[in-house]
Amino acid sequence: MDAALVREFLLTLPDRPDDADTVLRIRGYLEALGRPDVRYLVGTIRGHGAPTVARYARGVLEAAAATVATADDPLDDALLAIAGTSVAAIAYQLAALHPDRGELSRRVAEALLVFVAHAEASRRVLLLIDEAVDPYAAVHGAVPDVVVIARASDEALAAAIADAPERRPFVIAPRELANLDTALKSRALPYVVGGRDFVVESSGTSFGLAVGEERYPELALGPGDDPGLAATGVVTALAIASFGVRMRAEWVELGVEAAARQ
Repeated sequence: MDAALVREFLLTLPDRPDDADTVLRIRGYLEALGRPDVRYLVGTIRGHGAPTVARYARGVLEAAAATVATADDPLDDALLAIAGTSVAAIAYQLAALHPDRGELSRRVAEALLVFVAHAEASRRVLLLIDEAVDPYAAVHGAVPDVVVIARASDEALAAAIADAPERRPFVIAPRELANLDTALKSRALPYVVGGRDFVVESSGTSFGLAVGEERYPELALGPGDDPGLAATGVVTALAIASFGVRMRAEWVELGVEAAARQ
């Protein structure tokens, strides 16, 4: 299939909202596709302000020479054709073999396109955003290596803790944890939280960040950006980098500066 046919194929699919079966359905398709989502590192960023966290995380990772993508990145025609052909083929195959799984929806197909395309493009990191903290969102079809919570209510954070995969690092923007600390420990989730495990100091056009023994006294802050979310983006990048992306302090500074300019 060429890119034009892939676009036509997507338009033929029903535009149904995500539901309680969406994530399991996507994971079934990913298994049939050979698990393309394990060919890159996945960071899932949830809650209000998630795009800011993703922007700073991406800036730092790209400064460290990691190729990074998000679900919103445009796909060129060649990549769309390759990914679309794989998704369409597996959709027709599974529809014949497993009609009980239901008809492929446009949202599921679009999510699968993202997961396949960035594997084909040999991306090192895929950042996924769920601002609504929606457990049914298609982005959760890819199992994350790192889960991040930006701004969210206690109820939304508790829900995110409850549906997080076991033993995945959990990064939480600065907040009071109240009674949620016990919930995190009960899920065996290694986690860092702003205000306790990383400390942010704002000074208008810049911010300082302390993470363990690392100190970044003056990092650039974009106009209108929340320093707590920017710092969470840096910590997100460091958490993802721990899976095999070489990182240096100067790359953190350069990456933050690039993110602040966007």
